[in-house]
Amino acid sequence: MTLGAPVGTPSERLRARGFVGLAFAGLAMAVLAAAVVRSPGYMDADYYFATGRELSRGHGFMEPFLWNYLDDPPGLPHPSHLYWMPLASILAAGSMRVLGEGFRAAQIPFLLMTAALPPLTAALALRVTSQVRWAALSGLLAAFSGFFLPFFVTTDAFAAYAVLGGGLLWALAEASQSGKARWWLGSGALLGLCHLARADAPLMLLPALYAVLRSRPGRALGLGLLLGGYAAVMAPWFARNLAEVGSPLNPGGVRVLWMLGYDDLFSYPASGLSFGRWLEAGLAAHLELRLSAAGTMLQRALAENGLVFLGPFMVLGAVRLWSQTHVRIAMLYLIGLFAALTLAFPAVGARGAYFHASVAAMPILWSLAPAGVAAGTQWVGARRGWSIPRAVRTFTAGSVLIAALLTLVLLARRMPGAGSGGWGSGSEPYEAVGEQLARLDADRAPVAVNNPPGFFAATEWPAVVIPDGDPSVLHLVVQRYGVGWVVLDANHPQGLAELYAVPTGLEWLRPVTSWPDPSGQPVWLLEVVREAGP
Repeated sequence: MTLGAPVGTPSERLRARGFVGLAFAGLAMAVLAAAVVRSPGYMDADYYFATGRELSRGHGFMEPFLWNYLDDPPGLPHPSHLYWMPLASILAAGSMRVLGEGFRAAQIPFLLMTAALPPLTAALALRVTSQVRWAALSGLLAAFSGFFLPFFVTTDAFAAYAVLGGGLLWALAEASQSGKARWWLGSGALLGLCHLARADAPLMLLPALYAVLRSRPGRALGLGLLLGGYAAVMAPWFARNLAEVGSPLNPGGVRVLWMLGYDDLFSYPASGLSFGRWLEAGLAAHLELRLSAAGTMLQRALAENGLVFLGPFMVLGAVRLWSQTHVRIAMLYLIGLFAALTLAFPAVGARGAYFHASVAAMPILWSLAPAGVAAGTQWVGARRGWSIPRAVRTFTAGSVLIAALLTLVLLARRMPGAGSGGWGSGSEPYEAVGEQLARLDADRAPVAVNNPPGFFAATEWPAVVIPDGDPSVLHLVVQRYGVGWVVLDANHPQGLAELYAVPTGLEWLRPVTSWPDPSGQPVWLLEVVREAGP
């Protein structure tokens, strides 16, 4: 079968049935994962859920909490989505507006996008390899997505960025090859949607510029249409940011460049994240951080993007199909992403930014895997005297079976209560704190807590993040933002270790009560002691 088969022929109908079957396979895996993922699970997903719920209530793009101090926020509420972008919240809000405010309602758009990934991947694989069987196997690999699967079905941008980013890389290749205006305009619109999903999406400009330079005559028009499509999508968001904070992008975002470690993200005041401080750290510290980040990201790429055993075959498939523009553009994105996160943003790259952003290339990586397995099988089989066609069929199908088994094992390890890897609900201690505050009939002064979006999602109580530093830094935040309560858990800054161990050691904090977290460690509720008035 070829892509040019007339619509309505038996082969075309078979292909359509195959795509539908792959969509159902993706939906089945998404539903299975959703049975495990019963809560957002971590701060990013808590953020999108909490802000999506606020949007669904008509409260606009505002957040009743602070999870970083990068833009020197004056107080609460605070303009939302200055660091993380709004698309995941918008998707969750639309679903909650129709189906109710619960997490299950918020999950629906992400389940549907997860279901869309297998047919999208199969279509891309068919375009790149022209092999119907490989395309079907690629689609199944997208359904059995390993480490990504639970993250696809929570309230985060993973599934959206996989669909939109994968679509963008595909569209750029088509635009480069055909030079048609609709592909350039569509690529620009997809680039804008990708930027609404992730703040690091402008890194897609590298493969976009490559596509423009490699295109047929009409490069200037192609570039203009690309930027025009992007501007049409992003202009309303830039206008909102200009109205709220006087800048089209996060005014404190440049400070991320001067981080010397991940905990710097929670520094207060963030003005301390300066070029001068960065320069004083010295060359050795910068090299160590970047080498460590590069090593971590390579390990994560092998384990997570390559599902441990598929990584070498993805590389082999890329080598075999390197003449395809789709492959070169996707690989250029991954190389540019790795370089940017190693050289400019190593602290956040190693802590998950690469895992998040690389998902845009997963449709092409899944498409390359069967081709790589086939190439490897042919090389070995020719030397062992195998029946090559039979061996290729066996090993390509076997790779999908192994991916399915690994995905199920990884998902089982995410079951709530499955130890440190379980997808437990971190909201339970926060709910207990909220109930205690209600019993105390406390005023609604902000609470300083490790995970403000998660705390607000659980209690609807205003919150600020506990800053990185010692008790004196915490005291500055308490005074600046009128904090009335501090919730201190095991995941606290190193500078507060003594306070966590002995919560009676400060005059301005009084322990009220404590609860065990899921691992049995205490979560302390501390009240800020105000000075008596005259």
